[in-house]
Amino acid sequence: MKYTYFEINNFKGIEKVRIDIDSSPKGDVYTLVGLNESGKTTVLEGINLLTYREDLDPLDLPGYGEHDIHDLIPIAKRANFNDSIMIEAGFMPTESDEKILARLFKKNVGATLTEPIGEFHITQAYKFENSTMVAGQPSIKWNINLVGKLKRQRIPKKISSPNWAECIRIIKTFLPSVVYFPNFLFEFPDKIYLENPPDNPDKHNFYCTVLQDVLDAIGDNTNLQDHVLSRAKSSKTYDKRSLESGLLKVGAHITKTVFENWDRIFKRPAGKKEIIVDIEQDARGVYYLQLRLKDGSDLFAISERSLGFRWFFTFLLLTHYRGFRSLEPRNVLFLIDEPASNLHPSAQTQLIDSFTRLPTGCGIIYTTHSHHMIKPEWLENAFVVKNEGLDYTDAEDNYSAKETKIILSRYREFASRHPEQYTYFQPILDVLNYCPGQLENVPDVVMLEGKNDFYILKYMCQQQRREEEINLMPGGGAGSLDQPIQLYFGWGRNFIILLDSDGEGKTQKNRYLDKFGLGARIFTLADADESWGNNGMESLFTKDEQINMQTTIYPDSSNFNKTHFNRAIQELYLTDREVALSEQTKTKFGNLIDKCISWLDLSIDY
Repeated sequence: MKYTYFEINNFKGIEKVRIDIDSSPKGDVYTLVGLNESGKTTVLEGINLLTYREDLDPLDLPGYGEHDIHDLIPIAKRANFNDSIMIEAGFMPTESDEKILARLFKKNVGATLTEPIGEFHITQAYKFENSTMVAGQPSIKWNINLVGKLKRQRIPKKISSPNWAECIRIIKTFLPSVVYFPNFLFEFPDKIYLENPPDNPDKHNFYCTVLQDVLDAIGDNTNLQDHVLSRAKSSKTYDKRSLESGLLKVGAHITKTVFENWDRIFKRPAGKKEIIVDIEQDARGVYYLQLRLKDGSDLFAISERSLGFRWFFTFLLLTHYRGFRSLEPRNVLFLIDEPASNLHPSAQTQLIDSFTRLPTGCGIIYTTHSHHMIKPEWLENAFVVKNEGLDYTDAEDNYSAKETKIILSRYREFASRHPEQYTYFQPILDVLNYCPGQLENVPDVVMLEGKNDFYILKYMCQQQRREEEINLMPGGGAGSLDQPIQLYFGWGRNFIILLDSDGEGKTQKNRYLDKFGLGARIFTLADADESWGNNGMESLFTKDEQINMQTTIYPDSSNFNKTHFNRAIQELYLTDREVALSEQTKTKFGNLIDKCISWLDLSIDY
């Protein structure tokens, strides 16, 4: 089961915002960009108000949670607030969820569903009178239709209480969790007690659950109580051997997870480092686990390593393994505020790639004002957060808390409606117009007409597992590549241009040749294969394949629609979803990729 949207009303500076996370194109990573004080953190805090969030209070995270609901009343309304603070969340069961829930309803309630549950939403509200919260809050309302037949019923009808309440109790166990991390700058404990901790038992229980997630990821059906603590207390030799083997497995799994990602992100080998997991007893004879870093012949507590490593280690342990939890729904939505802001720029750039490597069912909404944390492929799922109480064009930088009004818009909609307010999406512009330094490794690139050709070729590279072989750059149309051409010439970096072989593509090819004298750097599809003359890149698919791709997103469409087709390609790429294609089509794109690589090789000396 996944979230489909969140709507927040009367929460701090938010009057009303909605964030859709199930619209086209679908994805699992959503970016909130905006200026300082624009309200990005407030949006995450509003989502975290949900009752169905995962409680991280034991960690005492700075900036996490609110102790008094009255502090959430909008500042301009605090004098006499007679309304409700409200958070609404939409949910969509998967096909698998529908089948399992139907079986559970029949077994535990005696109800046979005759209609799918479908999308539903839950509204959680805190009602106030005279700025004081009314007793009995929050009120929680489920907007869901359950239609079926109970025993001896012949005609289906809406299921009502007490059967409805029992069905809702079952559905609650399927709801995805919300996990909000304001930051990861908190100390990983040197000791994790498995029993009778000397202080803060909730914190030790939390980290025990994290270690259980690691055991679930290993997949041996082991648990801390029976296969670690009980064996530690046993005097039998075979129990000691089994315990040692189990702890070695835990350490090896964490080592592989942490340092494979470390090597990939930081582009340097971590060396002979490993995570060692030991079980010890304190002076009371109470058992605890220790996770330490072995570096050569030395052992270090995690708290003794660098700030960057502690952030990275905690981030992976608390996010990567959460999706393997067996005792709760595995679907998790992580809310992360300004991730990796303490890491250097290249590490930030690499880190966001790890977001797509989380287990199936895990999603992320993160905030940033760093252009290193923006991926152009995710711009369809990027939102701009604006605070109308701030005017960054005012030289005096005047700000009125009472005029605070946080609004949220999809990036492309905001940029189209408010092009003059570019400061709100400056991190995105910094990515799209980024100028590298002389020492940076700017890759060879294939410049394409626009994002549609970009997504088509990117998708086919992905499906043929050739993404590492070629770098693609989308333009804004066949005639829009003048600036990147000038930049690459100025940087002295290698590139080629690939245009459609239609009339416009041929016209722009001739214009670029006249203006830049590109020679062996500019090509059309017809240069790759004469039979592709007068074609756009979508024409390399058969008509049936085009319709098949289109109907993955628009199932009711029967005729080719270029806009719908291009939307579908974006979503297929973002979700890495395979669509049946003929061997002939696969060969076409394979040859096109080969051609681009060979053209790049030939253009180096041009």
